[in-house]
Amino acid sequence: MSPDEAADLSGATRAVCRHLAPEHRVREVAYARTDPTLQGFDTELWDVLCSQIGIGTIAVPEHLGGAGFGVGALGVVGHELGRALAPVPFLASVVLATGLILDCIGNGPAPDAPRLAALTSGERTAAAVLSLDGGARGAGENPVTAHPGRCGDHVLTGSARHVLHGSAADDLVVAATQGRDTRVFWLASDSDGITREAEPVLDATRPMATIRFDGARAVPLQTDQSAEPLVVNRIRKAVAVLSAEQVGANERLLEMAVGYAATRRQFGRPIGSFQAVKHRCADMLVDIEWARSASQAALQAADDRPAGSAVELGWRTSMAKAVCSESLRAAAHTNLQIHGGIGFTWENSAHLYLKRARTDEVVFGPPAHHWDRFAAEAGLA
Repeated sequence: MSPDEAADLSGATRAVCRHLAPEHRVREVAYARTDPTLQGFDTELWDVLCSQIGIGTIAVPEHLGGAGFGVGALGVVGHELGRALAPVPFLASVVLATGLILDCIGNGPAPDAPRLAALTSGERTAAAVLSLDGGARGAGENPVTAHPGRCGDHVLTGSARHVLHGSAADDLVVAATQGRDTRVFWLASDSDGITREAEPVLDATRPMATIRFDGARAVPLQTDQSAEPLVVNRIRKAVAVLSAEQVGANERLLEMAVGYAATRRQFGRPIGSFQAVKHRCADMLVDIEWARSASQAALQAADDRPAGSAVELGWRTSMAKAVCSESLRAAAHTNLQIHGGIGFTWENSAHLYLKRARTDEVVFGPPAHHWDRFAAEAGLA
């Protein structure tokens, strides 16, 4: 994607979020208690993003009807959705679940073209069941076990917690252990043998669910070899896109902090004129640039395809996850402190971003885990 194309995509996504996802709408969708169907998923915003901007087809190969762009383009969209805390299943459905389906398909035809088209168009959404608890995933550590069935299919048993957008998804993409191999299964979420339970969460713009498999039947997407490398790399690419979302939220926090510091007055002058407040805002800016660089390095590695790119992708995404998580957490706390007491009230925006920062910090594993992995994969341990 050229810089001009990226700028156009960013501007279009930001305009849609500004129009359809103002803060009061985010609160209504994510935190409303009167209409449970709205919690955590804005169907109107999702429909516009998919039908008018085409975020579901950005990274779909051209031979399957997509735009054929890479993970970097997904990062452009993620950056804008992160700024707005947009309550849509972009990370769960487009980046993780649909991305893993496409990885398994490779250059071949889609096993279920109409259902894949429904996913990429936004008519259906999917959730990915890839780890035990939504955090870091160890090698071959799948939450589900697959056993050959009697009809040429497989029987799935097991459970997973903290599945992103798991309660509203129409489809499930599941990593399961069969013998010593990892297989990927794609099945409807209302299939027999599947139960889903919405979980209480800190950040309701990222709803999660516990999903249990008790004899659910499905056919693997790939049978000629283990899908373990595909699952590992797809999670890493999702981490890269998550880091772009974190940078977007970080930018918005700095804007909020500077804007409040310029208008809030004490002792007859704006609080932004005090050196201590200036230093805090300056530190936020430095942290953002550090996080932006780490995120861009991860997104670039996700689109590179030379020999050894898997190693580059591994340590770069771990670096980005650790740096961006710590930067966003610090920015959320600093913004809250600059706002003072009003930042702790429900009416203020500060706590919404604090909840997102704390949630994103542990999704796919906390910073400490990724610093260790970074050191090991970059040869520093």
